[in-house]
This record gives sequence, C-alpha cells and structure tokens, in this order.
Amino acid sequence: MSDAQDPATIPAVGTQVNLRGWSRRGQGGESFHFRRHQELQAFLNLLEHSFLHDFLSKDPCFQISDKYLLAMVLVYFQRANLQLSEYTHSNLFLALYLANDMEEDLEDPKSVIFLWALGQDWHHRVSDFLRQRDKLWARMGFRAIVRRQSCEEVMAKEPTHWAWTRERHPHHGRAQRSYPKAQIPLPRGPGLSPPRCPLCGLPPCCSHRCHHPCPLPVISKCPSQNPEQHRPPSQACLSVAGDSWSGAFLIVLPTQLQLEPGTYTLHIFSKLLPCPRH
Repeated sequence: MSDAQDPATIPAVGTQVNLRGWSRRGQGGESFHFRRHQELQAFLNLLEHSFLHDFLSKDPCFQISDKYLLAMVLVYFQRANLQLSEYTHSNLFLALYLANDMEEDLEDPKSVIFLWALGQDWHHRVSDFLRQRDKLWARMGFRAIVRRQSCEEVMAKEPTHWAWTRERHPHHGRAQRSYPKAQIPLPRGPGLSPPRCPLCGLPPCCSHRCHHPCPLPVISKCPSQNPEQHRPPSQACLSVAGDSWSGAFLIVLPTQLQLEPGTYTLHIFSKLLPCPRH
C-alpha cells in the first residue's frame, strides 16, 4: 500500500518476561524455546511425584488422564503463563478437570479428581475448586479448546516419556456409546486399589501405596467331590475394598466364579453351612 509506513521508522516495543528470578526481553528465538523447554521439563518432573503416580494408577483405563488430556494440561499452563513455581499438584488437578470439561461427555469419571485434589472433606470444598478452575480459565483468556495437533506437538518434544503411552482403548473413546455405563468402572480415590475393567482386562500391578483388599471365604452351594473344585482358600476367595469417604464397599469375585448377567442377592454367614448329602 502506498501509505504504508517504513518498517525502519516504527518504534520497537520491548516486553519484560520474568523467568524464575532472571529476565529476558521479548519472546524471540532462543529465549522463547528455552522457556518452553523449561516448562516441559517442569511438567514432566511434576508427573514423577509419587502422589501423582498414585493418582494416575487409579485410572488404568485412562478415562480422565489419557495422553491427550495430560498434554492439554501443559498447554493450559503455558496459555495461563504460569511461573514454574506454579507447576503444582493443585494447578494440575484444576487444569485436568477443565480439560475433561472440554473433551469428555461423561460427568462421573472426572468427579474422582475432587477426592485427590481436595482430600477427605472434598464435598465441602467443591465450590471453591470450581472457582479456582474458572480463575485459571480466565487467566488463559478463556482459550480452553486445544487442537489434537497441538497435543501431538507437545508429545513430540519428549516422545519416549511414559505419560504419552497412556493411549485410551477404542471402547473408552469419547464418542463411543455402545457399551453400557454399568460395565465401565470409575477411577478411584486415594487408598483404594485400581478398578478391574472387564473391557480392558486386569489393571496394572498395584504399588505398595495401594490398599490391598482383605479375603473372605467363598460360600459355595455344595462342595464337589471333584478335586479340581477343592482349591486353597487363597485361590477361592472374594475380595472386599472399602471406601473410607462414602462408606461403600466393592466386592470382586474370584476368577473361577462365572456368573450370567443379572441381579444376585449375596448372603454372608459367619460359618459355612452344611450341604445335604445325596
């Protein structure tokens, strides 16, 4: 255009960016890439904390923390221009909850985040958690949509990191609706072992921080004379895990016991009942 101003006459505008006690000018070249490298390393170091390892282990189907949702957390941190000292558990849970808000249709799975982020009295603190989520969202300029390509660019910078192996199976896909909701167990709170998903198979081995269920004897209808059915108590038992927050408990059936789909009534007796002889 004829009225365009000569670039040489346009005054330069400098910006001051503080990076943990030292500063650089502008967002050009090396300083920008160095900052991004620092942010990525701080995020990956955060994931290595034992508390977050425990949290991620309770989501073996990756319903609320698959590789794309984790990559979105880092993108949110960068959009909010968090200082490296703000790469904390609390902010990770806020960002992960927001990522689930944006990408996931089901409400129940992400509610488990409250147990980890807020502790035992979580139900009294949910409203404050949601306010903090909105503050983070505002700090991002309300830009919560993240393209798949952006997530893959984050992963490509450290392609061999274990966080990017959290690939969700197709039957847990975001648009999949052919599986009954009751068949898919929810992620669990602190102190409980990972759920057993009938669609994915056995969960990963529990760490020493997991609560191991206590065995109870199986009450069979009638002992069989077949020695194959006389198993040691350690191989024929129910597993029971209690939830200290809700007071509910989960009973896991042994692999030898196969039941048809339906509703069953469980009677627990103090001792085995005698079986009539034929």
